[in-house]
Amino acid sequence: MIHGALIAHGMDAIRREQDVTLQSRQLRFEAEIFETGTSGRLVLEIYIFSPLLDVQPVIESFAGFGDTREEELNQAFEKFLRGVFHVAIEGLADHVCDNMQAEVEIWQQTIPSWKIWRKNAPWKIYGGPVISQATTELCSLNRGYPAFYAKLEKLFTASASPGSHFVRTFVAGLKGEPISVEVLLDNAVWQEGQDLARNHDWDYGDGYQAIRQVILALPVGGS
Repeated sequence: MIHGALIAHGMDAIRREQDVTLQSRQLRFEAEIFETGTSGRLVLEIYIFSPLLDVQPVIESFAGFGDTREEELNQAFEKFLRGVFHVAIEGLADHVCDNMQAEVEIWQQTIPSWKIWRKNAPWKIYGGPVISQATTELCSLNRGYPAFYAKLEKLFTASASPGSHFVRTFVAGLKGEPISVEVLLDNAVWQEGQDLARNHDWDYGDGYQAIRQVILALPVGGS
């Protein structure tokens, strides 16, 4: 499925026994499917490798829902395509889609005066689409996300180490109460980011509400 998606985007992809890689070797994907929990829900786990990543692989998991295993897999793969796929091919493989899915901007590292010895290194940011899911007509979490994203940028530029990084945010609520708040930095819980998300003024609304985004930060000029 990953091979087909890359080919559909006009990329020279090679399907091997254990992975899918680009002819240029800029980007490589591995995937694993397993069941989790007492319900046996299908989970698709994607591993992303690239010479541009300081910490690799990037690991992203997607739960699938449906009446059959095929439907569950297709839904999980659709989440991968909508979320991290375009961030990976646009940021790590220099691919330009006809309709770019990742929002590209520059984040400048902020350095306190007492740390002037640190290199003031900017990052090129590939922000993936903000993906929301809700049992109501509109996801109430969307309203608070721009303000949270601005806070996240300030935290990242003030505290992240030089080099490439991968950030994932996930916030979910049920019946007006938070049920999951997670911010990962390079596959590990980013406690400062997680605290920022927990303390943010979210509108959890009615029913089930969830929002998710991935962010790839690459040092400008390879610094």
